[in-house]
Amino acid sequence: MEMRRRSHPALGSEDVPVPGSSTPSHQPTEGISSYKAYFARSIIALLFFLAALVTYLNYGYQSPQAPSLEGSIEASREYRRPLDLVLNPQAHQSRPPKTQYHNWTATSAIRRPDGVAKRVYLINGLFPGPTLEARSGDTFIIRVENALKDEGLSIHWHGLHMRDHVEYDGAIGMTQCPISPGSTFTYTIPVSGQHGTFWYHAHEQVQRADGLYGALIVHEPVDVEIAISYSYDEDRVLMIGDWYHRPAEDVLKWYMRAGSYGMEPVPDSLLVNGLGAYNCSLAVPARPVDCISILPEHSPFITTNSSKRYRYRVINTGSLAGINLRFSGASVTPITVDGGRPVEIQGPARGVGVLHSGERVDVLISWRPTNKKQATLEITLDDDSFRYPNLALAPTHIFLVLVSTDSSKLETVNRPSQRVKPTTNIQLLNSTTLPTSLPRHADLTLVVYTTTLKLSRLSNVPHGFMNHTSYKPQSDPPYPLISLDRSQWDSNQFVPFIPLSPAPQTINLIINNLDDGGHPFHLHGHDFWVLSTYAADLDTTMSYGSYNPFDGSEPPGGAFNLVNPVKKDTVFISRRGYVVLRFMADNPGIWMLHCHLLWHQASGMAMGLHIDKNEDWVDEARANRSRELCRGKR
Repeated sequence: MEMRRRSHPALGSEDVPVPGSSTPSHQPTEGISSYKAYFARSIIALLFFLAALVTYLNYGYQSPQAPSLEGSIEASREYRRPLDLVLNPQAHQSRPPKTQYHNWTATSAIRRPDGVAKRVYLINGLFPGPTLEARSGDTFIIRVENALKDEGLSIHWHGLHMRDHVEYDGAIGMTQCPISPGSTFTYTIPVSGQHGTFWYHAHEQVQRADGLYGALIVHEPVDVEIAISYSYDEDRVLMIGDWYHRPAEDVLKWYMRAGSYGMEPVPDSLLVNGLGAYNCSLAVPARPVDCISILPEHSPFITTNSSKRYRYRVINTGSLAGINLRFSGASVTPITVDGGRPVEIQGPARGVGVLHSGERVDVLISWRPTNKKQATLEITLDDDSFRYPNLALAPTHIFLVLVSTDSSKLETVNRPSQRVKPTTNIQLLNSTTLPTSLPRHADLTLVVYTTTLKLSRLSNVPHGFMNHTSYKPQSDPPYPLISLDRSQWDSNQFVPFIPLSPAPQTINLIINNLDDGGHPFHLHGHDFWVLSTYAADLDTTMSYGSYNPFDGSEPPGGAFNLVNPVKKDTVFISRRGYVVLRFMADNPGIWMLHCHLLWHQASGMAMGLHIDKNEDWVDEARANRSRELCRGKR
């Protein structure tokens, strides 16, 4: 099903299926004079400044009061904990595949992850949740009990294909109903054919922003050889994400109102593996916090040894901001992205970035033995999505790295020096070699447009759109889409159908971003090759940087990369730009495609892809399993 664009969505456009080529679509005017462009940008900047001022003055509903800064040195000292989350690949790489059984109980409690008291979600009393480790070929059977008082929940297994198990994918409204309070649900999660860095997180509203997530690592069996082998001594995880001091539900309510002007809520802090160190003096009167000051010498830290080489699996668990990492006193080399997809080795650097929400990167790190300067991990939140100032936020957080030295192995450190560059842009990395499985041509092309609109018919509340549809979970009847005939779906569903032919079809998916901010998009159930990315140069043009192949025009970003495109499951689409993705439609089911910025996803920036033999066929056994949690909803 090919989608043709008739005009800009904000001007009342429509997207219609076309059997083949079509006439050019109406596009915004390009090439205006430099004076008009300067004048227009000045007016827009002034309007944004005024909106930002009003927004900032209205950010917070409580009367001003001074934050609590009475934390004692003893309380501060409690936060001096290592950030090390060490994996155990040796326990999984050599054994045969097996089924792992887990029992989880989801609760909540007041914790101080960065010194500020906040209600966070716990799994078996842990925040973040338990780290899952497996080898390729394993299966997880996880029984989840919802012990929350008045909230449903679901768990999504980010990056896993869930082949033949779409009903356990965790996408509320598409594959399951929420697990209601007091209820249980058992997920069956196959991990065959995949290895790498994955994670799990809540997929009900905005619970992820309050800590309902954890790492899921699939080790490669030792009897499977890949083209590139990586030598390292220790395997670790870094879950890094922005953090809000207010409950995520309140943050969403603030955003989903006309007074936010569509400007995403800027976070207050950041966490690494569930820990941070907030400077209480930054708290603003409009949003008072119960805060214990954590002295710099008591902040969380990392321990390393200069004689070892480390593999760090970095996961952006945040809700809005991308992250940049800098490791002073170390050399950093990215080796894989997302689900273990190898990337070209570009030589060592001091840091990596930008890693957007939902993305992962694995890096090799070697620390230098030195007494001259304290080694640190410096994390800076990318401000691409920050539309107004948040004085409560320190955008850069620094964590100490304690480097010890094994004198018996010093010779391994004294290797020839290499030129170390400042940073590696992981958004520009390509694959290591020509992917032999990459089809040279697509059988079907889908073109979609995404934007955030503030429409009068929606009370000027910002809503995310995919073409003309703002997603909401199926409500009438209130059952998952995979359990319903298409004729029963409500008007909030935009789910193109892709026929599952005897031979899997090759799909080109073109996503155009009409917004002035970027969007990291995640596709459930599949990986994709990134053939092209493009962003309009807003300094020289006011164009939208969109690409519609049915117009007959050349892509603004140039020819597709069919030589060494990187393979991923989450991709960043720059402001007023597009991406061209190619994937094999060989996994039957209804798979969600959505922006991974939590406030955009919760406001409707999501759609689905329906891959099956027949558009109207419903697997009754699967439908019954997906409806298991829906009893009592009607």
